Amino acid sequence: MALAIATLIVGGLVWAAFNARFALILDEPVAPPAVLSEIASPPQREEQARPEVSPLEPSREVQPTPAPETPPAPAPYTGEPPEITNPIWLSRPASAERFYPRAAFMRGVEGQVTLACFVELDGRLTCAIEDEAPTGQGFGDAALALARAHVMQPALLNGVPVRARYRMVVPFALD
Repeated sequence: MALAIATLIVGGLVWAAFNARFALILDEPVAPPAVLSEIASPPQREEQARPEVSPLEPSREVQPTPAPETPPAPAPYTGEPPEITNPIWLSRPASAERFYPRAAFMRGVEGQVTLACFVELDGRLTCAIEDEAPTGQGFGDAALALARAHVMQPALLNGVPVRARYRMVVPFALD
């Protein structure tokens, strides 16, 4: 019982001190918050803002320095795209088996697709089906999906990447 009375007395004292603190704060005048423009720069009179210049003194305008001339970019290559014969692969799919057409796999059908591709400036392949055997088994679409998963180092002409051609043969064989 004595513990409960002591707790009530201490609680009452804490509550009274807490309320007295707020009463003291509220009795003081509250200053309005400062505006950001007042904090950033003090107001200037118009006379102080303009520097005085004598009418006889020549103007001291600062001329902007010209930007350094950059060499012109090389003209884009407009000739026939070169042929890539020894590709340097930057990215290849880890498992080409996942591209095998499911229906052909279930029937045990093998095939081969030849793609005529363009290697773009970023190394991605844009391909079209040149030859597909056997047709109607889904090998062409699977080969196109497989080609989109590849990234090749683009061809360089005078150190600049250019669009190039690449012929990709995609065999679909069951092991």
